Amino acid sequence: MLSTAVHAQSASDNNQNTTEVQLAPMTIEASSYRSGFASSYTVPDTRSATGLDLSPRETPQSVTTITRQQMDDQRVVNVEDALALTPGITANKSEVGVRTSFRARGYDINNWRVDGLQFPGGSGFSGGGNALSMDMYERVDIVRGANGLLGGTGDPSATVDMVRKRPQKAFGGSAYASYGRWDKSRVGADLNLPLNEDGSIRSRFVVTEQEGDSFRDNETNRNRAALASFEFDADEDTTLGVGYQYEYRKTRGAGWGANVPVWFANGEETHLSRSTNPAPHWSYAQSKTNTTFASLTHSFNSDWQLDVRVAQSDIDAINHLAVAKVNRGADGNYAGYWDQDGSGAILNGLHQTKETRQRSARFDLSGRYDLFGRQHDVMFGYSESRMRERSPEENCVMTSSSRSVESSNCMFRLNGLAVTDWRRGVDGDFNMENSKTGRTQVDKTRLRGVYAATRLNVTEPLSVILGARASYYKTESRDYDGDRTSSQQENGVFTPYAGLVYDLSSNYSLYASYTNIFTPQTRETSSGDRVKPLEGDSYEAGVKGEWFDGRLNASAAVFRTRQENAAVLDGANETPTGGQAYKAGTGNETEGVDLEVAGAITPNWNVYGGYTYLHFRKVDSDGRSDPSHLFKLSTTYQPAGMLDRWTFGGGVRAQSNIDAVSSPAGRPTDGVSTGSSRANWPGYAIWNAMAAYDITDNTSVTLNLDNLFDKRYYDSYGFYAGSIYGQPRSATVTLSTSF
Repeated sequence: MLSTAVHAQSASDNNQNTTEVQLAPMTIEASSYRSGFASSYTVPDTRSATGLDLSPRETPQSVTTITRQQMDDQRVVNVEDALALTPGITANKSEVGVRTSFRARGYDINNWRVDGLQFPGGSGFSGGGNALSMDMYERVDIVRGANGLLGGTGDPSATVDMVRKRPQKAFGGSAYASYGRWDKSRVGADLNLPLNEDGSIRSRFVVTEQEGDSFRDNETNRNRAALASFEFDADEDTTLGVGYQYEYRKTRGAGWGANVPVWFANGEETHLSRSTNPAPHWSYAQSKTNTTFASLTHSFNSDWQLDVRVAQSDIDAINHLAVAKVNRGADGNYAGYWDQDGSGAILNGLHQTKETRQRSARFDLSGRYDLFGRQHDVMFGYSESRMRERSPEENCVMTSSSRSVESSNCMFRLNGLAVTDWRRGVDGDFNMENSKTGRTQVDKTRLRGVYAATRLNVTEPLSVILGARASYYKTESRDYDGDRTSSQQENGVFTPYAGLVYDLSSNYSLYASYTNIFTPQTRETSSGDRVKPLEGDSYEAGVKGEWFDGRLNASAAVFRTRQENAAVLDGANETPTGGQAYKAGTGNETEGVDLEVAGAITPNWNVYGGYTYLHFRKVDSDGRSDPSHLFKLSTTYQPAGMLDRWTFGGGVRAQSNIDAVSSPAGRPTDGVSTGSSRANWPGYAIWNAMAAYDITDNTSVTLNLDNLFDKRYYDSYGFYAGSIYGQPRSATVTLSTSF
């Protein structure tokens, strides 16, 4: 309740007569449901699609946000967990603990950003995605469809943009500890610390650590991460920021390829235990990322702002991997299939060290201007990223108590060692040692571009967004002798963007957008050259709804994409360094439907989910690993009355079966496969549940149940005639507090 007094004064009285009027008391009620997004499953605006500050309904593409509240409710700890919640996104693992391909609309996601800057965030042999800890980030924005306007690479799949936690002016913080099945424990703390009285100099520190075992034999995981971020308000219009971030992950029991064979040597399906892991205890994958970053924001006036961001990430990846699996022999056929009596398994091995340095910068000037009696938005920008990958040359030897084999490129396929009995795991006396020669192979990539976009408010209900980018791309590879082996260069590649939004009412809008596709590729051909860049087109149209001042958003979209030159396996051919060779494929064309809802249905009820239908009009020679039907839904509800300290939630992730291809090795005959074969990847539905109780206003305990009905399913199926099981039922208890 607010009581207000008004003093009326007559100028003619020259401050002599003053009359005090006492107004009746007024009651002002602030609705947290309408005014705040702190505990929401959606955001009021995002720049991830066009660089313009637009609400989800004003953006003419499918844009999804995983908020901090969602990550806390669902115990999201890494990027894989975050994308598992995201509508339209699937994951396909190549091995345990190393490569995971995240896919959308029938294509791999290759466009990763942190605070809008290009970042090697893929979960691969050298990417930083394996070490990403979501405790360092406030939210994750996912733009489905091509987005070459800002990044210069127009992946038709999606762009993932992670937004770091930033220092705030008020003191506060939080901490938590969790424990779950397979002795998985995790602790974390987040402290926001103003460094002066008014908070114009402020800092934020975040630390987290996790370790534990797995449902697989021999597998253990350890993750660590830390963030130190500082901001300084030089004046009321200018803010400077600087920070450092460290992320680390190590997985023991990782492998090189899928760890469970689909077929025995006689062609029968295996149906092995989910704990099967024919990788030795010394096989591991390790990724370490050190990032320094800085920013400058300046407001020239209420309409025009400058945003400058720079960052450098150094990623050190070591893959010392071994697993008993199928592989290619010298004759080009595939062998190493297991027999039911325990024989037939061959221990494959790979050792690889890679140092990746990514430097990125972005300069954005955004503002408003008046034209034809209306106000419009505009953005101009320049971005640049430089990546250098260094791979030292190494020799390796695989040993047992009875024999040893050597490899000059540290790859052991069927020239590895025979496992005595795969039913008892890999022989304990096996080992693999590596030594450096002192020579180094170097790959460099530079991508830069200028871009601009404007939103023209043509009429009251109609706005048109037009944009364009000119990209400049250059790569260079040098072998261990320092000789240049390949190079590519593209100058002035033009990427247009067009979108329109038509408001049907205050709650509904129609939209459509178009952009073309240009994406350089890193895969190598048998001659050592890079596969030529991807090209294509992306179209999208739909309807969006917004209610409760943006607290609830929904959309329905149809899309169509065309992509050419995607890298596909080049049979048994190898690169000059002994790796798998690739070639430009025949191309893909996909179309489909995206449905999504995110936000609060009532002040106490959050919901988030979507359905995607995907149809392949054209499929390249590598086949497909995408379901036709994908459905995801998660929700939380806080009852009123006597149960108001409780929060209950649940969710489901379901996908239809996939008519996949086991490639490049297929179903064997007499222990040998000559090439790919059809493989049915079964569909599944995984249910989750959670319950939280507020012990006090600031302290709560949460129980999360994953794979509630203990569904047996696969995270990968058919890669080198192998599969990877998904995680069985598990439970995690978390105690958290804030201050």
